[in-house]
Amino acid sequence: MSNESTKGRSANLRRGRVSVDFAAYLVTKVVHHRIEVLGRPEVAEILIDSWNHLRSTDRIKLFAFCVMPDHYHLACMLMPGETLSRVIEDTNKFTARKINQLVGKSGQFWQQGFYDRNCRSPEELHERCVYIEHNPVRAGLVKYAEHWPFSSASPDRKTTLDREWWPETGGNSSHPQGV
Repeated sequence: MSNESTKGRSANLRRGRVSVDFAAYLVTKVVHHRIEVLGRPEVAEILIDSWNHLRSTDRIKLFAFCVMPDHYHLACMLMPGETLSRVIEDTNKFTARKINQLVGKSGQFWQQGFYDRNCRSPEELHERCVYIEHNPVRAGLVKYAEHWPFSSASPDRKTTLDREWWPETGGNSSHPQGV
């Protein structure tokens, strides 16, 4: 695809994007030219560490994630005052710089724009989180989702999640009901 044919795509991706406090979003972000670098453990950890930083600074609540070789999926809840665009932009700037340093490259790391979807019910959020965590199985990378080390399905990653914020599990009384 030429630059001319993709020039307006990122604006079109943003058109209609509204960020809502305490709303759950699913995000997919792809590496520029779909280069398969994210499957390297030290690279995947940069992404996972960045999401943990967003959690520790109360910018998001993290529900599910999966780092695939050339893209990632994230399910998160925005905390008050945050916008999805700002959270993803900050994550991608930081991770691009760190990953480029690690692999000895410079320039664009991520494709422009990202795909997002607002989850409108606890059931939809649950379904989407299962979908995210089973992505490595569908791709033939592992037989069982919990065997993929760069996913919230991995037993080692469960403590990095904020699933107590899901409405059907009791959640936190300081946030609105619903997703």
